[in-house]
Amino acid sequence: MPALETAPSTVPTFMLTQTRVIRAPRARVYEAWTNPEIIKQWSGPVGMHCTGASSDARIGGAYLMEAKPTPEAIAADPACAGRGGAATGIYTKVVPNQLLQFTWNPSWNPGELSLVTVSLKDVDGGTEITLLHENFASEQSRDDHNKGWAGVLDKFATTLLA
Repeated sequence: MPALETAPSTVPTFMLTQTRVIRAPRARVYEAWTNPEIIKQWSGPVGMHCTGASSDARIGGAYLMEAKPTPEAIAADPACAGRGGAATGIYTKVVPNQLLQFTWNPSWNPGELSLVTVSLKDVDGGTEITLLHENFASEQSRDDHNKGWAGVLDKFATTLLA
C-alpha cells in the first residue's frame, strides 16, 4: 500500500495593508514618522491621543508610541478613562525617505509581536504611503489593528496638512 502524502503544514498569517496619498513631500512624510514631536500629533487611534513618543530611526534603534483616551472620549464614555497603552519595537529596516520597517509589540496584547512596513513613494499630488502590518496572532487582532490604523492614517494626513 502506498504511503499517504500529507500537505505541508500551514499556519495562517494574518496581515493588513492600507494605502493613502498624503499631500506632502516624501521627506516631510518620513520626518513625521520619525520625529517624536510630530509623532505625538498623530499617533493613536480615534478617541486617543499620543502622550509619549520616542524614535531612534536606525536599524536596531527603538521607538515608543504611547496613547491615552482624549478628554472628549472620556466625557462620552467614562469607562474608557483607564484605557490606553503603548506600542514599542525595534527598527529592522530603514531607508530614509523611502521605507521604515519595525517590530510592533503592543502593551494591550502582551506576547503578540508583529511587523510593520511603511513604504513611501512620490505620486501626483504628494506621497503615497503604504502600510503593511503582518504576523498578527489572530484574525481579531488584525481586524482591530485595521480599524486603528485607519484612524491613525486619517490623523496623520490631517497633521501634515496643518
